Amino acid sequence: MNKQLIAFVSAISLVIPANIALARTHGAHCLNNNNGELNQCKVNVDISGKRLDITFDKEEYQDANFTLRRDQITELSTGDYAKTQVRKSVASGILSPVSGIINAIDKQARIQIAIVYLDEQNNENVTLVDIPSRYALLLRQELETMTGLKIKS
Repeated sequence: MNKQLIAFVSAISLVIPANIALARTHGAHCLNNNNGELNQCKVNVDISGKRLDITFDKEEYQDANFTLRRDQITELSTGDYAKTQVRKSVASGILSPVSGIINAIDKQARIQIAIVYLDEQNNENVTLVDIPSRYALLLRQELETMTGLKIKS
């Protein structure tokens, strides 16, 4: 009986992890609002803390790092809808005209997610996360879970 119980508990522990990750970090390229370029970054989605942290890899871009709370994020989009959001932001002056961002959205091996948010002065802004498509599904699911929003495409 004890051997069966131990075997059962062992099998369950392999199937159900004891501690489900509530924060995960993804390597990506993110829109650097200081220079208008896509630079290498880490995207940390903290589901339990309802927070999104974007940290740029290079030391020279550390002043562009930022954190968004769940209540600041108003919309998530990808594909053609993300392209429209970025174009709208460029046209309204939120972003300076950036040549490579729209072209980056057309790449097939990568997925771009536009994140529309309100800054501390309640102004609407947009940022973009460019991630390899093989990792995009997990990031999309985490963003939807953290924000409670559905990604528009």
